[in-house]
Amino acid sequence: MKQIFTLSAFLLFALVGFAFRNPSIVTITSMSPAPVRVVINGQPVNEQGPMIRLADLQPGSHRIQIYMQDRFNNGWGNNQQGRLLFNQLVQVRPGMHLDLLINRFGRVFRDEQPYDARFDQQWGNGWGNNGNGWGNNGNGWGNNNGNGWGNNGWGQPMNDTQFEQLRQTVRRESFDDNKLTLLQSVLPNNAVTSQQVKELVQLFSFEKNKLELARFAFRYTVDRGNYFIINEVLSFNSSKQELNRYVANFRD
Repeated sequence: MKQIFTLSAFLLFALVGFAFRNPSIVTITSMSPAPVRVVINGQPVNEQGPMIRLADLQPGSHRIQIYMQDRFNNGWGNNQQGRLLFNQLVQVRPGMHLDLLINRFGRVFRDEQPYDARFDQQWGNGWGNNGNGWGNNGNGWGNNNGNGWGNNGWGQPMNDTQFEQLRQTVRRESFDDNKLTLLQSVLPNNAVTSQQVKELVQLFSFEKNKLELARFAFRYTVDRGNYFIINEVLSFNSSKQELNRYVANFRD
């Protein structure tokens, strides 16, 4: 009996130690200008903003609900919750970072990858409401004073960290159509470089989708004089010629 108790205690402490060494992170990232609210296991999350970070969830199943403010009603609507976008039982795994990405149309995409402490450390330096990333007054993705594609127009492209997160999210989509839909919702709010567009085009399988993205992304590219490098990832001369004509005739 004593041996059984000792073994049980050892396994318990081992599991606790494993969970401690392998933290689980859940983030809800919104590309939409409409505010969102999150409810976890029936309890509202106080944190608000374009990125909500949940670092204290224990591994296991959790009911996650995401609501978006209803623009057709006053405030959040009669139920004070808003429009329900996501309502699923989510499995949170030890050592994994789960990101739920909401595009500008209210569609939710899921992405999961091993926890990376480097991304977590940047939370305080760039991703808060007044930081350099997603904040409303920040220097990247915000709507007021940002350097991206906010309401004040032209600015700086996504930095390496932001772009890599986007690239990995797109890469994990199985179908070209889903990849295109995702990028068509993200790029209007975030400037890119020609090199970044080239890397995104390479994620597509079919030529017609590569060309469609190349045409779409040109409007949001900050160094349009370098856009000729996109031809390097197009397979057919007809596609290259069509893109060149589009660029030559483009008007903002």
